[in-house]
Amino acid sequence: MAPYIPENYLPNLKKYKYQAIDKSLISKYVLAEYWNQLVKIFPLTMAANMVTLLGSLHVLVAVVLNQIYAPNLVEECPSWVYFAFSACIWIYGSFDAVDGKQARRTGTASPLGELFDHGCDSLVVSLIMTLFASTCQLGETWWTAALVFFALTNFYMSTMEEYHTHILFLGYFSGPVEGIISFSLGTLLTGIFGPAFWAKSVYSFIPLLPSALVDVLPPLTLAQSLVASMGVMLIPTVYTSFSNIASACREQNKSVLSAFADAIPFVASIASMVVWLAASPNVLHQHLVLFLMFAGFAFSYIVGRVIVAHVTGAPFPKLNRMHVPIFFGTANAIAPMVGLAKMFDGENEVILIWICLAYTALQYAHFALEVINTICAYLDINCLTIKHKKAE
Repeated sequence: MAPYIPENYLPNLKKYKYQAIDKSLISKYVLAEYWNQLVKIFPLTMAANMVTLLGSLHVLVAVVLNQIYAPNLVEECPSWVYFAFSACIWIYGSFDAVDGKQARRTGTASPLGELFDHGCDSLVVSLIMTLFASTCQLGETWWTAALVFFALTNFYMSTMEEYHTHILFLGYFSGPVEGIISFSLGTLLTGIFGPAFWAKSVYSFIPLLPSALVDVLPPLTLAQSLVASMGVMLIPTVYTSFSNIASACREQNKSVLSAFADAIPFVASIASMVVWLAASPNVLHQHLVLFLMFAGFAFSYIVGRVIVAHVTGAPFPKLNRMHVPIFFGTANAIAPMVGLAKMFDGENEVILIWICLAYTALQYAHFALEVINTICAYLDINCLTIKHKKAE
């Protein structure tokens, strides 16, 4: 098996410098001081990656609670569960915001920090979307699938943009700041008022809206309108990413079309998952949570390979072994459309999803451990502890 980081690219790790542009007004004028004070609660003996990990584990706690009280994303949870969701999401976002500050405080900033941070984020993004779908009682439906796929698309485009521009760009409304605030506030309000208000018509929240206009508009609940809004907001986000990539390629005298083509494997993956769900309604309506867990691991691996290529200056990764279960599952789902029999039919298809989940989870674990061990050995650092104290 070829190494995830070829030896000739390892020297680039020592040349790498993290660059970011954050245009968020909330970050600058509201949360900046909160983060500056929050980071001080962590001892200087704690590694920044441990801060990242602890924050991410809070989301896992929320996921476990959700599986206990709302496994099908439609059950009403006790109020305290929604409060727990809100707290866990907020803590995750707060720790994610200060892990870089902790790295600088301890003098341990490294490419591994960015890889570890983005790796955890890529795993968490689909989990938070599933939690919010449960909060809104969207159920195992296309609305939940769309919510997750929109978030994954936004994350991938941001990662692809960073690879080509060498800058992580966060706009006036970004997932790590405004997104976290929105989801944390939404779950908090659900704990106070109950989830029923998410099922109300969105038009009932718009005063003075003519009833004649409401009659011709598509019926949308408040929850559904939020998903639709995310889809609409994704359009300018994707356009901006492509625009920034094009500008960077022209400055670097690189092919713009070749850079744009880097989105094809991801688009093929999402499209295949959509086809799979469309061709297998029982998966969509009975096993969507399981399916999205598999999709989350697959996505994290695909994105992780891009981040590794970014910090090592390696070529952009194309198709990889994580696409195999996605394309195989889709082929199995559409087999009857071309006159072939399914290898996994009916309820047996859930067995295929479990196999895909196991494969992607193990493959991701192997990837993460190999990359961490490789970078730690080359840079002479530890991942979750501080090996060399900051010079006074």
